[in-house]
Amino acid sequence: MLKKFNYKDILWIDLESPTETELNELGATYNLHPVVLAELNAPSARSKVDLYNDFIYLIFHFPDETKTQEVDFVIGKDFIITTHYEMINPLNDFAKIFETDFVLKKSQEKLHAGFIFFYIIRELYNSLENDLHLINDKLKKVESGVFSGKEREVVKQLTEINRELLDCQWTLRPHEEILASLQIAGEEMFGKKFSYYLRAISGEYERIWSLVENNKATFLALRETNDSLLSIKANEIMRLLTVAAFVFLPMTVIPQVFGMNIQIMPFLTHPSGFWIVLILMAAASFLLYLIARLKKWF
Repeated sequence: MLKKFNYKDILWIDLESPTETELNELGATYNLHPVVLAELNAPSARSKVDLYNDFIYLIFHFPDETKTQEVDFVIGKDFIITTHYEMINPLNDFAKIFETDFVLKKSQEKLHAGFIFFYIIRELYNSLENDLHLINDKLKKVESGVFSGKEREVVKQLTEINRELLDCQWTLRPHEEILASLQIAGEEMFGKKFSYYLRAISGEYERIWSLVENNKATFLALRETNDSLLSIKANEIMRLLTVAAFVFLPMTVIPQVFGMNIQIMPFLTHPSGFWIVLILMAAASFLLYLIARLKKWF
């Protein structure tokens, strides 16, 4: 699906799941390299930036819950093409802003397509910031669970949060290198005055990456604390079981002794032998119980 947005002399073309016909038409209109058209036709495995004579080609990947979303940019002097392979909400939100031209009116510079890219990428990073704040809220709920005796219940939540953070790190880590290369390509395409906006994009990325790292550090601290509490509980259970085995040891040993096939055995022929042995077991167990209490084993 192809959408076109105009602002003064700048054209923004947004393609969702582009067809081969649409790409061929764009290739002919804007003299796009066949390699670029081939990459636009399907998702790419890695992020990249390439500088051509008349445009810059960029591939960015962004985390989105359980999947990764790709956005490709073809940035010329007076046009910008974005392609993606599923609906991306930040792009739809920016389209509404773009149509009102409110954002672009703020710029005092002579407008070119580089500014459109700047505002789009900023909108995408702002969306990531909201997602990371949601992860932070999940961590706060986990924290409440950890310190309210729900260590076992939060293990699954910690696992899910860890997966989200790993996806964020894996997807966003290449952005640093891509943005560093973009500063060189962007200045060559749009001039040195545009370097301020390129540095601002890098600043947006660093802010997002800092949020990812902060969430990761919080997650690791919570997981370590939760694991420690689970370990303490497990040790407590093992200690109680050991004490119980110690206290009830006479219940096992004494019957085995009196059950041995020996002719001379105390109380064996006594009319109250059963009760005597039973009292003996109870007394021995009670004595061991008192020893455990005095030793403060429980």
